[in-house]
This record gives sequence, structure tokens and C-alpha cells, in this order.
Amino acid sequence: MRVNIFLYVFLFFLQGISSQAQNEFDVLNYNSKPTVADQHSYVVHYDYQNRILDYPFVREDDILWTKRYLNLIELKERPNQPLYFPTTPVSMGRGKKRTSLAHLLIEKVKVGEITAYNETPQDYFSEIITPEEIIKSLSRVDSILDYDLDTGEEFMTYDTIRIGAADARGIYVLEDKFFDKKRSVLDSRIIGLALIANKTNPETFEVSPEVLFWVWYPEVRQLLANNFLFVDNQKYTGTKHMTYDEFFHKKLYTSRIIKETNMYDRAIYDYMKTPMRELLEADRIKNDIRYLESDFWEY
Repeated sequence: MRVNIFLYVFLFFLQGISSQAQNEFDVLNYNSKPTVADQHSYVVHYDYQNRILDYPFVREDDILWTKRYLNLIELKERPNQPLYFPTTPVSMGRGKKRTSLAHLLIEKVKVGEITAYNETPQDYFSEIITPEEIIKSLSRVDSILDYDLDTGEEFMTYDTIRIGAADARGIYVLEDKFFDKKRSVLDSRIIGLALIANKTNPETFEVSPEVLFWVWYPEVRQLLANNFLFVDNQKYTGTKHMTYDEFFHKKLYTSRIIKETNMYDRAIYDYMKTPMRELLEADRIKNDIRYLESDFWEY
């Protein structure tokens, strides 16, 4: 009798596990009412809380070589467009929204959820910009001289111009490259990001790209891990959603070097006076890094 009871309990427990596994992992077990998750042929996980991609552990004694670089991501280039679009948030269902990196950073900086830093000194992130200063810098009141067509009288009209995600033009990426002799790899760590957007000079009315603010990358990684972008890269990823943290971690963007650590503390454009020479110098530095990595492997 006790054996039969034990057998019934075991079968009931096994049936419960099977039912739970079917509900959670059977991709063909669609709900009666379609949802966002049911529009895929696989189980979709939109909860990326606390899923920051881990870095390999690196000891200071294992660093054979290191150098700091400033890179420019131009958002108009096709591989970088996932960082720019959409300029307004798009619903992904289940309370999730997909938004551009510029919109994400601007909104979080304005409410003080992440800390914004001034452009200089960019290597130390010491000069904090308050949310009030950010809000003030992102908008200005513009006065326009107009005429009344009936009377010919002049009068002033005022308009508030706000800088938003659509005005973003680029991202500065400050990173450290280093060679880890224990793993025999050339690795890198992103230190900070800077948002570049078009701003209008109130005196000359000229539009030019300017750095709005810097953010400390380790601080914003959790935010980037909880927000998504849409990647359409048939060569590497296919068409899929991924987190911003994964996008930066895999370096799916294209960028060019505009500065490396040097004794003069100068950028490439300070000593290369034409755009073509700047591109050639950036390629030279990139090739030097590649050759250096090869030399370390031989070492």
C-alpha cells in the first residue's frame, strides 16, 4: 500500500514538472490570444535585469602594454544606425520600449538617474554637470524679427528650440586597450561615452556638432543592459534585438581613432590639417596596434 502511494506521488510530481517544462520551454505551445512573444518561433526573453556581460578577470601584473584612445562613432554610417534609430521610442510589448542611445542618455541625465560630466578634463570625469544645467543647455529661447504685412510694423516673436535625439550626430568612445599576457589577447575596456549633437550658435546662427556631456561607462552599463536596439547585420548577427551593453561589448559599431595618449596631449586634427591626412593617420595608428599585437604573440 505504501509503495502504491509513493508511486502515485512520484507520478504526480513528474507530471507537474513535465507540465511546467512544456509551458516554459515548448516553443509551439502558443497562447489562445496572440502576444508579442507568440510572434516568434522561439521563447523570447525580454527581462534583461542584472544581465551585464562579465569581463574576464585581469591582474595589473599581467598587463604587458596599455594605452588610452578616443574614438568617434559617426551615427550616419550604416553599422552605427542602430544607435540612432528610432528617434522616438517604439513599443516592444510587455511594457518594454526600444529607443535611441541619445534619447536614453538625455532622459536619464535630465532626471539625475545617471551622472553627466563636462567635456574637459574627459580622462578624469571630475567636473559634474547638474540636471538643471543639462536641461538649460538642451534648450534656448530664440528671438525672430518679423513684420506685419498689413501695417509694415516690426515685432519680435520668440521660439523655444530644444535639442533632442534627432539632433545627435556622433558618440565619443574613450577606451583603454591593453595586452593581457596571461590570456595572450589584446583586450579593451570602455571608460566613457560622450554624446555629440548639432547646436546652433545664437549669435552667428551657425549649426555645428558639440559635445553635450560625458557619462562614466561603468555607471551606465546596467542601464544599457536593460534597454534594446534593433540590429540588422546579416553577416554577424542576422536581424535581432540585443541590448546596448551587448552591442558595445561585441564592438558591432564602426569608429575611427581621433586621439591616442601622447606626450603633447594633442588629437590627430591638431597636427594633421586636412581630412584625408586625418583618416590616413587614424589608419596608421590602427595598423600599429595590429602589428603590436602580433609582436606580443611572438614574445
